[in-house]
Amino acid sequence: MAGTGKKWLIGCGAGCGVSILLSILLSVGGALFMTRPMNKAVNAQKELAAEFGAREDFTPPPRLTPQRIKAFLAVRQELMGSCSQFEGFVSDFQAMEELDSGEGDPQIGEVMGGVKGVMGAVFGLVSALGEVTRVRNQALHEHGMGMGEYTWIYILAFNSYLEKEPNTGIDSRNGHGYRGKKLRLMSTLMENHAVALEKAGNPEAARIWRDEIGRLKRVDEGVPFSGIRLPDGLAESFAPFRKYLEKYYCPAMAEFDLDLIEKKGMSFHAD
Repeated sequence: MAGTGKKWLIGCGAGCGVSILLSILLSVGGALFMTRPMNKAVNAQKELAAEFGAREDFTPPPRLTPQRIKAFLAVRQELMGSCSQFEGFVSDFQAMEELDSGEGDPQIGEVMGGVKGVMGAVFGLVSALGEVTRVRNQALHEHGMGMGEYTWIYILAFNSYLEKEPNTGIDSRNGHGYRGKKLRLMSTLMENHAVALEKAGNPEAARIWRDEIGRLKRVDEGVPFSGIRLPDGLAESFAPFRKYLEKYYCPAMAEFDLDLIEKKGMSFHAD
């Protein structure tokens, strides 16, 4: 779920092994109420991909129009009803981490109480993650947007323009910048955008994007145009919508916002 490969759960402190337990539950089909929302999310995802293609196939046009930003905001608005629920999950996991990192040995009652709290959070989180992913995928389809375009606008709007730290949420080890698969995906979208700029007769703008791709590859982690002005008038495009972008951002859900859910047998994987 979080960390490398987004396994279903981070280490939960005090060696409670929840990720192992959850993996067993899902693989044997013992938690039907959890697998049902996951299956719905996967089905909605398949419909979205059939309509709009894979994320990396999206070619961002030379100019980001207000209409596309409005479509993005409409999707985000539908997701915000789940924000407080995810904030509760974050609190539960942070409480267990604090217990594990405290001085001295915790009392057995504290440990058992913490484990019970995390166990409850695990079951609730999996169901909630499946549901919020389903809602996102269906909202994207309704508003004529694929995951590639959603990812493109999300990162540029929230991380580059508003300078929100990526991947915040349950795993306190996340944050700082995109890396791995997400960084490669963003670099691919940036190259697609550079090609579109060249075809539109703007090779100088294309060079700026390719220079930024090179910088991200060298550091192997980061956010496009972090700390510097966005090119191509993007800041001006986002400016009229700033208060809505702020309103429809949820740090507690950020590490899951761009994930796809894959089903392998009876198990699920988010990445």
